[in-house]
Amino acid sequence: PHSMCRLALWLLATPLCGVEGYVGLEGALWRAPARAFLASRKATKGFGEAFELPSDKVVEAVSKAGPRVTVADVAAAGGLSLAEARKGIVALAGSLGQEASLEVSKTGELSYTFPSDVKAELSKVSSAAAAREAWNEAKPALFTGLRIAFGVALFTSIAVIYAALIAIQSSSSSDRDDRDDRRRSNNNFGDGGFGGGGFGFGGPTLYFGPSPFDLFFYRPYYYYGGYETTYEDFEARRDPKPQMGFLEAVYSFVFGDGDPNDGREQRSLAAVAALARRNGGVLTAEQMAPLLSPTAYKDPGSSVNVNESWVLNAISRLNGRPEVADNGQIIYVFDDLQSTAGDATTGQKPPPIMEEQEIPFSLADEGQLGLVVALGVANLVGAAYLGAQLASLPAGLMLPGWLGAVQSIYPGLLAYAVSFFAAPALRYLNLSSTNSAIQERNRNRNDWLQVLRSGTVDGKLAEARKYRTSMRQISEGDTLYSTGKGAAEQGTKNDLADFDRRLGS
Repeated sequence: PHSMCRLALWLLATPLCGVEGYVGLEGALWRAPARAFLASRKATKGFGEAFELPSDKVVEAVSKAGPRVTVADVAAAGGLSLAEARKGIVALAGSLGQEASLEVSKTGELSYTFPSDVKAELSKVSSAAAAREAWNEAKPALFTGLRIAFGVALFTSIAVIYAALIAIQSSSSSDRDDRDDRRRSNNNFGDGGFGGGGFGFGGPTLYFGPSPFDLFFYRPYYYYGGYETTYEDFEARRDPKPQMGFLEAVYSFVFGDGDPNDGREQRSLAAVAALARRNGGVLTAEQMAPLLSPTAYKDPGSSVNVNESWVLNAISRLNGRPEVADNGQIIYVFDDLQSTAGDATTGQKPPPIMEEQEIPFSLADEGQLGLVVALGVANLVGAAYLGAQLASLPAGLMLPGWLGAVQSIYPGLLAYAVSFFAAPALRYLNLSSTNSAIQERNRNRNDWLQVLRSGTVDGKLAEARKYRTSMRQISEGDTLYSTGKGAAEQGTKNDLADFDRRLGS
């Protein structure tokens, strides 16, 4: 027990007094993750349920960068802040227990080794992780089903509304025939009927203009111009491999298809981290601007200084720091990103610019949208027609049978018909301003990129290169201690004695 305590204490203090003399705050930053990781080793198969479940982003980043990683590797691969990556790695290692191992290098740096299929191993030891993975796999099919269900709801609404109107018209026709028979038998003329719809059941005759069935049924005395041409045009325009079915197109018309820029902040941070690692851990604002969301560029030669406040979020999340070069220019140094457990000569190459995509109104094709609008109009007109019929009933009168059920749910049918066009109308108005802002940000990114390529900041870039540092590659040969091996196997006796000597001095 005493030797194990000494070993644990040595692991926690190595960053403070390692071989290379790592002392002070830099080493102390690693104490918390080391302590949490060592605590996880108490179980033979890990504390899958006892530890906070790492986020999906961390698991994905480890899968992408692993299996042997540093905190900087995970942050760069997943577009995470260094703090988020460090916390996530400790949680993941704690959950996996003996399936993961921590290694301490001779310079006091930590690296982690995870299983090659970290998702599967995490699901084995944590029911919460298994449930989350099952949800992630089922989510696409579930949301597709919900989109289809919304499309089915449109057809259901149309069917209910027009079935009720058919029943009303049939009843009014029968009632009108009965009155005609009575008039002929009595040779008596009462109130004359009008053409169009009506409704009996002992109540008043109801009428509301032309029949809405003209939207569905062909009437030879009406002229439907251009129908065949429209259909042929639709067939000619249709993609041979449509992106969605018609029922999904109904949902797409009303609610859209999401934001194509979702997750962009994470991707941008990953690009900045990758660029910094490829540039020796130092960047200028001009290099970061095409990847972030900068303000409009101003000529440094003008009386107004260039605003670089937009870099603060990325700088703080990646533990960067500003430095003033000899020529007075500001550069940004990212020391904590300069460590890797992989190949220091390779790395993700970021794109020169990351523009935002404008948000489309819908990904459905024009033919699908045209048919959706036609059905929506039919539903709205039918709902209005049915509402007029019901409004003409005496106050408090309830219709018999299933028509009574339709009467009771009519407010919901009307709300659905109105919102079917109100929601996309509001979305269309909002998209105009949203896409205008996206266009402006993209112009700003391109302006900064042109400045970078024009050569006007070459002097600043040259000054930045003076601050470059080489990547600290942590190979397996540099490992001083690994939780995946026994203490006797690693020959830590002398190291522990050296640690006791340092502690006592």
